[in-house]
Amino acid sequence: MFVIPTADALVDFIKDFTGSTNTEEIKKCVFMAEMSMRNIELPALRCDPYAPENIGIADANGRIRIPGDMNKPILFFKQGSQVTTKATATGTSGQYTITLTSTPAQTLTTNMLVSGTGIAANATIINISGGGGSGSIITLSLANIGAVSGEIVFATNASQSNQSGPWLVYDRIGDRDIITQGMLSQLYLSPVNVPNVIRGKFSEVADKYQFLPYIAEGDLVNLYYYRAWQLLFSPVADELVSTTGSVNPISGTGPWTIAITGMTDINGLSVGDHITAKAGTGSLGTGFTTAIVTELTSSTSIKVVVTGGTSPTGGTITNISITDLTVQTNAVLQTWAEGYVYATLREYYIKRHNAEDAQVYATKFENAYNIVEDQNNLGKWSGGHTKLTSVWQPRIYRNYAYK
Repeated sequence: MFVIPTADALVDFIKDFTGSTNTEEIKKCVFMAEMSMRNIELPALRCDPYAPENIGIADANGRIRIPGDMNKPILFFKQGSQVTTKATATGTSGQYTITLTSTPAQTLTTNMLVSGTGIAANATIINISGGGGSGSIITLSLANIGAVSGEIVFATNASQSNQSGPWLVYDRIGDRDIITQGMLSQLYLSPVNVPNVIRGKFSEVADKYQFLPYIAEGDLVNLYYYRAWQLLFSPVADELVSTTGSVNPISGTGPWTIAITGMTDINGLSVGDHITAKAGTGSLGTGFTTAIVTELTSSTSIKVVVTGGTSPTGGTITNISITDLTVQTNAVLQTWAEGYVYATLREYYIKRHNAEDAQVYATKFENAYNIVEDQNNLGKWSGGHTKLTSVWQPRIYRNYAYK
């Protein structure tokens, strides 16, 4: 159980502590506080490098796209596990192409094995047109044996997965170094007397990672990194509660109090939630400001107060969903609440032009941040040092012979 479990609880805590009654002002201070916390390195923010979604697949140039949720790399390594990813697609029997109707979590590459409804056994990708996202056309090595539909599975070819070594662990270097050293790569012969585990290098070039020694198309690299985290009070997609319901009765002349009955479920609903629904023979009205749940009357019915817009109408409605949702927690609030509290108080007193109190909480925040960084520097959390390259990376390239 967390001391401050949600974003709303954080706002209430700050209001009680400062005596403020302005919720929106505190939310703005929370946002400003988060700007100084974006690079925090907490264990809860580390990804699982063995999860399929965190295994990068090299493109035709031997590069891997930087994940969109990456905040800071920790360590990359090459292990050779097979990776699968999924996407929906359509296609015609007898044709050699399929069209993606969703975007797979992993980047697609040629030679990947393809399976699913209508796909021929042992079919592989031979061409990708459109970047591999939704709407892309994928050319296969074998013609479709039927109409392609539903979820299609794409898997790296097992022949590209080397689980007998040698394995590589990559150290980060600068983008200038990766390019200049890459230009000298033709001077190297294949590694000789290679141990089971050797060390390579990687760096960021444009929006992709580049590696030395070079990796081939389809090679797999495990990406271990600190993830970026969601800001509190960021918008969240509506959450479906019930597929059907009926509006009846309706009372009032605005605001209106209505009962929604015959719902398939009310799990997840709470008093105070804002809801929306798709009109059928009935509706919640049009252009309303809010539709707020005021009572959970049974397992299939609720009462709602609708404010603004036109009058609700009796009849059936569908897709009853909770709306106006925001992020209420994240890994930082769960594991490092003191950072949120001190930084928010600092921003609050800065906004109130109280320099003395602002400095007090700025110092508390810096001390809390430094404790986290100290754990990282001591190697308890992220590897023993904060240098950009390994302290035991050999700088004489013993693993290579020159022509």
